[in-house]
This record gives sequence, C-alpha cells and structure tokens, in this order.
Amino acid sequence: MPRAPRTIRRIWQRLAPLAGGVLLAMTHHAANGQELLVLGGIQSTDGPGERSYGYAYSYQHNLGENWYATFTYLNEGHVTDHHRDGHSVQLWWRYLALDRKLTLAIGAGPYRYFDTTDPRPDGSYDNRHGWGALLSAAATWYVNGGPWMVQARYNRAQTPSSIKTNTLLMGVGYQLDRGDRGGPVVPPPTRSDNVTQNELTVFLGGTIVNSFNSQTSFAKAMEYRRGLWRYVDGTISYVNEGENAALRRNGVAAQAWLTRAFFDDKLTLGVGVGPYYAIDLSEKGLAATSTPSRWSGLMSISASYRLGAHWLTRLTWNRTVTGYDRDTDVILAGVGYRF
Repeated sequence: MPRAPRTIRRIWQRLAPLAGGVLLAMTHHAANGQELLVLGGIQSTDGPGERSYGYAYSYQHNLGENWYATFTYLNEGHVTDHHRDGHSVQLWWRYLALDRKLTLAIGAGPYRYFDTTDPRPDGSYDNRHGWGALLSAAATWYVNGGPWMVQARYNRAQTPSSIKTNTLLMGVGYQLDRGDRGGPVVPPPTRSDNVTQNELTVFLGGTIVNSFNSQTSFAKAMEYRRGLWRYVDGTISYVNEGENAALRRNGVAAQAWLTRAFFDDKLTLGVGVGPYYAIDLSEKGLAATSTPSRWSGLMSISASYRLGAHWLTRLTWNRTVTGYDRDTDVILAGVGYRF
C-alpha cells in the first residue's frame, strides 16, 4: 500500500513539463503543422503475462501528406523486477479518410530504454540502458477537423536483452499549427532567424532517483542558453540534484538542443542531450563496487513560454544517465531573462 502514493507522485512529476506545454496550447489560438499528444492506458509483458499501467507523450512533426515523424516518451509501468521507460524517434505512414478527419497510421523506430531492475535483498538494484525497436499503429480522429484530436495507439517494444511489452493507449492531442483545411497540416516554410538568441534561467525543483524506493530531494539549477542556428540551441548548465538517502550530486552540463517555436514564438519546445560532469559526487547507502565515474549523460525535454520581450518561464525534465546505478529524473521550473 505505501507504494501507491509514491507511484502517483512520480507519474505526476514526470508529466509536469508536458502538462505545462499542453496548458499553454489550450489557452492560445494558433495563427497558421505540429501536434502534441498525451496518452494513457495499459501495458502487458510477454512471458509471465503481467499487466501494468502505461502512458506516453508524443510530439508529431508532419513531413508531408502521408508521412510524419514522432518523438515519444513511453512509460511502461511497474512489473515484477522491472520499472522501465524510454524514448523513441519513429517514422510513420498514414492513410487519410473521411475528409481528412480520420487517419490510420503505422510507425517504427529505435527505442532507447532505461530499466530499473534486479532488486536484491540488500536493497541494491541495476539501472540498465539498452536499445530496441518500437513498432506502432495509431488511429487519430480530428474533432471537427482540429485543433483537438483523439488518438488510440498500440506499441510493441521489442528488445533483445530486456522484457518485451505491448501497450494500448488512448489520449488527446492539440495542433500547435493550423492550416486552411482540417486534419494534419504540413508546416510552413522554414524560418530564416534563430528560435533563440540569449537566455539566462534560474530553476527550482526536485530530484527522483530511479530506484525501487524513488528517493527524492530538492534540486536547483542555472542555465545559459544561446541559439546556434535556426532550430538548434546550445546550453551550459549548473545542476544541483540535492541530497537524499541514495546520493548527493551536483555538476555542470553542456547540451545541444533541437528547438521549435509556436504561437508567434511565444511557446517553445525542445529536446537536448549532452555530457554531465559531477563536481561533487557522494553515494549514500549502498556504495558501488568501484569508484563511480564523474561523467554521465544528460537527456532533457523543455518547454518555455515567453512573457514579453525579455522575460520567460521554463519547465525542464532532465534524465541523468549514469554508469553506476544512480540514474535520476530532475524536474525543474524556472524564470528566465532574454537578451
């Protein structure tokens, strides 16, 4: 029974960055073709046949009338000895019907998973990372032609060295760009200027250790962001993950980002990846068998809303990927200044 509140809190904390972006989309009208979706449902695991919850969020980028690409975060819930989630980039082909209100699509792409597994009597565990394939099918209904959408999606996660799962999800989405007809919209011509110039942002938030106990701590960070090209940003960050029963860690990170703007550049969405070096690193509780490396990876998803010419708010979800079983989720909200 004690795990239920912790599980619900963990789901909410992981969905927080997306929730902020969806709320922004709900409260503004698009002037001019991309789509953001939130989905939830059930997961079944091959072998023992266990079932759990599943949820996902997905950004859909239309490439043409019948082709689109997605970036998806998929959480496969909790089954015996496995708490697994991951990210996937997929290419999709779709069939449009009923005056473009209904689309039927199939997609496939690589799946990078993160699995908390192998719990042991002494309380230790493993954070295993690996690659597989995500095979999907989806049916999408554009309500009154858009901007709201309803989607049913099936995913098959095929992994050579981890569990194999099926997820059946249903959810809602919103078109971040609109066209002069219903259904999916191919984006307008590319922009000539950078999405971002210079930004300095200060964050507060929380850290969740990817363990079977999900230890938490208070986190804070500071980030400098600069636009390097039209849709490419670079950031240098200081991240303090706080201290809890599993770790104490803070360090610096450098990331490259793919970023896109919507609603007359008021809303931005981006995904970033880069190295993370721990200045201060101390494990709590059960120590690793060898001295852990100070180098880790940082994969992040971020949404910002620009309040005016200079001020902005930003929500960022960071996944710290370590080689010593201390992966974390660092959820941050902050205020920034543009110059």
